[in-house]
Parts: sequence; structure tokens; C-alpha cells
Amino acid sequence: MKKWMSYILAVGLMAGAASAALWPFSSDKKEGQTPSASVAAPEISPIQRSEGKGDQRKQLSPEQIEKMKARHEELKKLGDAARNETDPAKKELLVGQLRAKLTQMADERQAEIKKRIDSAEKELPKLKERLAQSEKNKSANIEKKIQRILAGESIEPLKRASKKAGKKDSKAPVAE
Repeated sequence: MKKWMSYILAVGLMAGAASAALWPFSSDKKEGQTPSASVAAPEISPIQRSEGKGDQRKQLSPEQIEKMKARHEELKKLGDAARNETDPAKKELLVGQLRAKLTQMADERQAEIKKRIDSAEKELPKLKERLAQSEKNKSANIEKKIQRILAGESIEPLKRASKKAGKKDSKAPVAE
């Protein structure tokens, strides 16, 4: 029994070590290093990839996070005070303050959404143009990628590969 348990343990450790070597999210790899060829990260289509700051949600700054926490605490205190108040006049005053704060926050949120909509509307013609170019050059781009794969080159999107070729002395896409 002990012999079989040690075999199972040894096989489990070997399998874990083998899968860890192929894991693409390992923290001990250097930043420029890519995962092994057998495990590739999923490709993101150019439409899904964000180019401008309007396309992706903005990360909150520490100041914004603190402001949100302070607002949350203020709302919580007002709610607790209104909930615990026995005098109807004072309770109505606290509920009014709570309503005013929530209205202000809703107005700010709606203004931010309107900004995002405006940004998206500005981005839409660019995306339509990219789609039209992609549809127009679909077969040529596929052939270029086939040639790159057969040449053993990376399968980066052609735009990035051509930009890198201009900056560095890297292999240019082979087109026949």
C-alpha cells in the first residue's frame, strides 16, 4: 500500500511540475519572455483590443477611491441616523439629505455615461473604417499570416508587425 501511494505521489508531483512549466502566467518569467509554443494565450480581435482611452474603463486613482469611500461612509451614516431617529421631523430631514446626496451622485454618474457615449460615437466611424479595410484585405491578410506561420515567425497582427519592423531590424512579413 505504501509503495502504491508513493508511486501516485511521485506521478502527481511530476505532472504538477510539467504543467507548471507550461503555465503561461508564471510570475518567475521575465517580462519580455513569451510562454512556450504549446500553450498560447488567446488572441484578441482588433475590434476587441482597445486603442484609445475612450475604449476602456478608466482605472480609479487613489484620490477617487478615497472620495468614493468617504461618500459611502457619509451615506451609511445618514442612513443609520435616519433609521435610528424617532422624531419624524428630524427623520424626514435626514432622508431629504440622503436623497439630495444620492441625486447628486446619480447626476454625476449620468454625466460620465454621456461622456462615454460621446466618445463611443466618435470612435464608431473609425471602427467602421477598420472593418471595411479588414473585409477588403481579408484574403491578402490571411495569405500573409499563412506565410508568416510557414516561415516560423510570430503570429502578431500585421499592423504591429509592420510597426515593429520599422523600429527594429525584425523580419518583415513574407508575401508572395
